[in-house]
Amino acid sequence: ARAAIDAARSQVAAAVGAHPTEVVFTSGGSEANNLFIKGAAACLKPGTIAVSAIEHPCVREPAADLKRFGWNLHEIAVDAEGRVTEADFSAALAKKPALVSVMLANNETGVLQDIPALAAQSKAARAWFHTDAVQALGKVAIDFRALNAAGVNALTLSAHKIYGPKGAAALVLDKRIELKPLISGGGQERNLRSGTENVAAIVGFGAACRLAVARLEQDASRL
Repeated sequence: ARAAIDAARSQVAAAVGAHPTEVVFTSGGSEANNLFIKGAAACLKPGTIAVSAIEHPCVREPAADLKRFGWNLHEIAVDAEGRVTEADFSAALAKKPALVSVMLANNETGVLQDIPALAAQSKAARAWFHTDAVQALGKVAIDFRALNAAGVNALTLSAHKIYGPKGAAALVLDKRIELKPLISGGGQERNLRSGTENVAAIVGFGAACRLAVARLEQDASRL
């Protein structure tokens, strides 16, 4: 089982240009998004979190939950095409946010955000930047090394969006970022996500990543 999980971790990492040690398996994209937002916030002094107005509820809701702990929420405006507006993004960064989350591909419209540019601006403002890349995996090329260099500290992936099994997802995390785990226990996933691993779903996630990468060019062209 350990060897199978290690192999799947390598497959998931390879699909997005990450190192296997940066892949933290979770039960779904919602958990991965919550792990970053709530886990990072728990390690920081309350401040501002900025998320785009078109984020999936599993980003919007945990961001809103932080208001109970003294955080301020800035919802970044988007234009008529659903893209983050430069003016409001600049306004958000002027508030010196500790955390920023903007999805790579929207789950309803498919619009793509310029994540490298947004992340670079956030990095200059000393904010930790997260992107929900669940809808992008298998449809457009994702390179975590390049994104990380630009300023992306974490991104979320999910198996069933690339025809893998439900019940497996991952947070790809810059290891310099400290998170408080949502689930404590036996210390699995580098103490970031305790609990017995869903081995079959994780193995399926790895296989789905391998297939998605193999047909990415063909699928991206068709889509």
